[in-house]
Amino acid sequence: MKLATSLQLSALGAASLAGLLFLSGCSSMSNAASGSPASKPGTAPMVVTVSDAPLGNILSAKVTISAVSVTPASGSPVNVLSQPAAVELSGLGSLQEPIELTSLAPGTYSSVTVTVSAAQVTYLDPTTNLPVTATATLSSPTVTVALNPALSFTTTSEVDLHLAFSLAQSFSISGSTVTFTPAISSSAAQVENENDSQREVEVTGMVVAISSSSITVQSGDSGQQFTFAINGSTQFPNGVTPSSITQNSIVQVKGQTQTDGTLLALSITPLAAGMSSGQEDGAKGIVVMVTHDAKGNLTGFTMVPQEDFGSMMSTGMTLNVVVASSTAYGINEDATQLGLTAAMFNSAEIFPGQAVMVGGAMDSSGNLDATQITLGGENVMGALAAAPQASGSNIDFALALPVPSFLSTYEKLVTLNAVAGPNTQYGNNLTASSFASMTANSAIQVHGYLLVDQNGNYLLTASEISQPEMPETPEGN
Repeated sequence: MKLATSLQLSALGAASLAGLLFLSGCSSMSNAASGSPASKPGTAPMVVTVSDAPLGNILSAKVTISAVSVTPASGSPVNVLSQPAAVELSGLGSLQEPIELTSLAPGTYSSVTVTVSAAQVTYLDPTTNLPVTATATLSSPTVTVALNPALSFTTTSEVDLHLAFSLAQSFSISGSTVTFTPAISSSAAQVENENDSQREVEVTGMVVAISSSSITVQSGDSGQQFTFAINGSTQFPNGVTPSSITQNSIVQVKGQTQTDGTLLALSITPLAAGMSSGQEDGAKGIVVMVTHDAKGNLTGFTMVPQEDFGSMMSTGMTLNVVVASSTAYGINEDATQLGLTAAMFNSAEIFPGQAVMVGGAMDSSGNLDATQITLGGENVMGALAAAPQASGSNIDFALALPVPSFLSTYEKLVTLNAVAGPNTQYGNNLTASSFASMTANSAIQVHGYLLVDQNGNYLLTASEISQPEMPETPEGN
């Protein structure tokens, strides 16, 4: 089942880097917990998730989804969103972020209605190459789209409703005018019928509670709280255990939806080192400028946060990060499963266009003193420069990058070399075999980890590869 919609938005961009003010109020959304499914006799637990197909010159894009409802074949719409959810889209790519755990009565549902109440973006100005922020004006905030085929189920195992935004099909930037027409594709299925990739979710944020059997995290994006079970298969970095993770610390949790409506943590990665107690601050986003001392040592960088954590933070404003000799570097467990090692990521890997996650403490000047910098996931949209080539258990390929994009602007890249390995996942009905048989100029989106070697060669190690979907026409059009 696929569905899609278009909403027309417009915005005016500010002209200077210093004037960035991006969604300063969104991080103050309600923190009501939604960590467990509603318990109602005769209903199926339901998870509502969001992902995105990225656009290269968008550094950050956040929308507030104020309502989501499904309409049965006969009867009134059923609300499946308990409160508004602010979601940063450009940092997701093919990753799925949960925004609600609820329940739904078995039956047949013919349509979905989505209401967007706010949208803002930060993009690269093609003239100055500086980030610019734009606040969107909503012209058609509510849209209803037919489910074709209808969602129909009779059991009470969990249902997954997925909203996939496509920034690549949404933005038109002309001078200081930004037209934002969000294209939303959606799919729904019972979790028991989904593959591992379709069931995976990811949340980054503040630890609210943790024990040997579970962790509750408040999303730095939506402000919602989600509880993940911990078991013997949950992966941690070397030396990390549940007992070493403290309340108020920042973590990234990669999880999987279960048929009973709960979430299982597949891996947990702390994002700050040397903070044994107290409030931690942090952000994840894109580096836009780096600074070095006279000896060439990294002393700091400026980034555009896509999500923020802790106090004194405001998503979308530029953030100055101070780097010291004691700052630690690391990779998350997802990158480890792809064959990357912590030794591959260090201060030399911090460059404009790089995606990072930073943990530490805010100082009195509003700078973030970094205790740890973790390699972030890069979301890249492009076309195959040539047919993929098998190389042992890997598949080598190159992406022709769109212009403008932050990688083509900052690093002057025309094509980006990439590799898919045995643990790379595939989405939108793509498989390793079908990807290997694709031809040049085929459009794909890749979530992965970007590193550059001492010779200046860039390589993106793919975590997930999928084909973008074409939106359909909203109901009534």
